[in-house]
Amino acid sequence: MTAIARTQGSYTRRHGELVFGGSPWGLARLSAPARPFARKVLRRGAGAVEPADDVERATARLLVDRGLALPVHHPRRPRPGEVEVIVPVHGSAVPLARLLPAVHGHRVTVVDDASAVADARGIARVCAAHGVRLVVLPENVGPGGARNAGLAASNDSSEGPADVVVFLDADTVPTEDWLDVLLPHFDDPTVAVVAPRVRGTVTGAGPGTVLERFESRRGGLDLGPQARRVAPGGQIGYVPTAALLVRRAALPDPPFEPGLRVGEDVDLIWRLVASGHTVRYVPSAAVHHEVRAGLAQWSHRHAAYGTSAVPLEDRHPGRLAPATCGWPGLAVLAGVLVAAGGRDVVRGMGLAVAAGGVAVQFGANVRRFHRRGLPLSGGAEVALLGLRSEITAVGNALRREWWPLGVAALGVSVAPASRARQVARTVVVLALVPTVPDTLQAARHWVQHRVSRDNPACDARAALDPVRHLALRLVADAAYGTGVLRAAVRSRRWAVLRPRLRRRGA
Repeated sequence: MTAIARTQGSYTRRHGELVFGGSPWGLARLSAPARPFARKVLRRGAGAVEPADDVERATARLLVDRGLALPVHHPRRPRPGEVEVIVPVHGSAVPLARLLPAVHGHRVTVVDDASAVADARGIARVCAAHGVRLVVLPENVGPGGARNAGLAASNDSSEGPADVVVFLDADTVPTEDWLDVLLPHFDDPTVAVVAPRVRGTVTGAGPGTVLERFESRRGGLDLGPQARRVAPGGQIGYVPTAALLVRRAALPDPPFEPGLRVGEDVDLIWRLVASGHTVRYVPSAAVHHEVRAGLAQWSHRHAAYGTSAVPLEDRHPGRLAPATCGWPGLAVLAGVLVAAGGRDVVRGMGLAVAAGGVAVQFGANVRRFHRRGLPLSGGAEVALLGLRSEITAVGNALRREWWPLGVAALGVSVAPASRARQVARTVVVLALVPTVPDTLQAARHWVQHRVSRDNPACDARAALDPVRHLALRLVADAAYGTGVLRAAVRSRRWAVLRPRLRRRGA
């Protein structure tokens, strides 16, 4: 195996005996021969480490398979006929005209998803000017159906189907070397999908609109700067098909579920992972996408993402629950809220319930570790991380699927002094705490811009003050939650709004 590097948040304890992290997050106990190499890889700031013998190669494979580390590949140019690009388009040909020069030299299939007559003529002219194949659909089938049609057309190509299929939305533009960075990951036969980072584009010569600057830092399709193994329940649970490389042989039939017009990318990724394939997110390769003009259109798009929750829940039961908690975590939350609104005896009872929840969580994990012969300190650490994860999930839900509760709490929190106000303020803090790291990053970037605005190396186009950054994040979260709520009410399917109770020992 090639050199590997740790993923952020992965670390060892007890001289490499226990390794924490991965995607989904977990804990593993390593044999004595594997520990030195694991310590070397998972040490903070270690960089890329290359295995030197069979034991280290086996350890490297384990770390990669668990998402604790990822391979570090040298870029390489695409081989002749290795990739084929499929671009679904509906509407204006202007974005398509920007994209096609960036994929010149590759086989490209553009699928016109039943655009209006004038737009269809423009699309045909752009495709003819760039010498790419055009498939015109008689009726609109959505982006997933259009990609299916493009795949079918490429399978019938006289040149033979390419090994790697590149999906690109028409409103994207990849950087020059993005394929060079992503393609080497397919040298691993277990890898089915590799995805770049999708970032919003700041257009024009000025600093860009507020939405453009926000999207360039934290867009709806931007999964962040950290490379990850992609898996349901992991730090990154899916990757968008706005820009995606897929091993053709790994695709199911049909690749995209025809009934899904939104969320078809999530469904595909989850099916591939369930089939045993590996999906990787590699943000060192970037693709830029057009930002929707106007707050209304932008919010509407985030709400559309939320409407996919119900059909995805039907196909993947339990994965769309807004939060998953165990009884100890619920006791901690309930106790804190009671203590916030109570006085004297009631406050003491609330704190006692919260402390009891913490004690039960720690006791259960320590006891489980003891039975398995694992270090008790590992059980305590897992208990603490589990509680933090559950509380964070509830806070996220209060800004998204349960945002009406969050807004109600915000209103009560500024009302005249009362016990309800104290409870409401606690709920508001719970909802806002998960946004703190992202807001601090935005603040640090904005301050750097303000201090170094005359430095040509400063990325002034992406700087946005933390107040507006946080405000737009809250709008995006609430818009997504509105989509989930709307879909749940229309279909009378409430699983996407209910928290899931964690089973004992899970």
